[in-house]
Amino acid sequence: MSVLLWKPRGHHSRLLVWSSAAIGKIGRRHVSGGSHTPAAMDIERYPLHDESRCLDILQRCRGDISTRGYCHLPGFLRPEVIPELIGEAEHAESSKLGFRSSEAHNVFLESGPTPISASSASLQTPTPLREKEFESSKLLVAMDDMSPDSKLLELYRWGPLRKFLQSVFQLPALYNSGDPMGGVYYNIYDCSFKDALGWHFDRSAFSMNLILQTADGGEFQYWPNSREAVSHMTTWDEVESRLDVNVETPDLFPGSLYLFAGNRSLHQVTEVTSGRRINAIFTYVENEGDRLNEYTLRKFFGRTEPRRQST
Repeated sequence: MSVLLWKPRGHHSRLLVWSSAAIGKIGRRHVSGGSHTPAAMDIERYPLHDESRCLDILQRCRGDISTRGYCHLPGFLRPEVIPELIGEAEHAESSKLGFRSSEAHNVFLESGPTPISASSASLQTPTPLREKEFESSKLLVAMDDMSPDSKLLELYRWGPLRKFLQSVFQLPALYNSGDPMGGVYYNIYDCSFKDALGWHFDRSAFSMNLILQTADGGEFQYWPNSREAVSHMTTWDEVESRLDVNVETPDLFPGSLYLFAGNRSLHQVTEVTSGRRINAIFTYVENEGDRLNEYTLRKFFGRTEPRRQST
């Protein structure tokens, strides 16, 4: 991929939005055997459908995940498709289909016995690790609120992408989520709400995150392979004293895909201070048919039943 098209906007840069007619002319491309590849991805740079051609990519990602728990694939999306995906997320939001989610949690996503918020933590020093509370908030757009011909849905359902993730994490089996809402979804972090994702470890061993739009703040930060070290600490002060020298803040761009072993590494998304950060999360499961439980559906999407079944 050569050039991203940008238009300056205040302190930000924003992708130029092509007309729908221009985007429609992109069409789909064919690979060997006559099957379609997703219109959204740069198949020449990432030929995941061809094992012989993507072997170097696979080996690099396996190595990165093994050593750091993180792998970055820049330019995974074709730049001219990114505005369409952003538009889909924002259209759902303006149509009142998104759900604003907020929660308080500790680093292990547990409910501590007496959670202590960041604002009151200074009154109690040191703060017990499991009682240190973080705030997370964002707006989510569920899979069943996407257009049936969404290019994001097409990418999520593309078999070679799922098989690539399975190979990177060396899993015995991997399937698309059986959940009609949480298979793939958009996140919108808005400076107007001071949205952020507090420090935590994921419950899942793997995740796939697609960056569509960046903002001031909204930086992804992680402490590689920190689970064991943090689990032996008793106070948040101990953890915090180690963050400055251990935390990494990778550069991410619109069109970046990153793979992450989030249960191994403490991580956060910093507060968005200007603009809006938009990304998409792909959910795959190791047991066919697995889906989100009712508690998680209410927390993420504010409902437990889909508005329609995705096809």
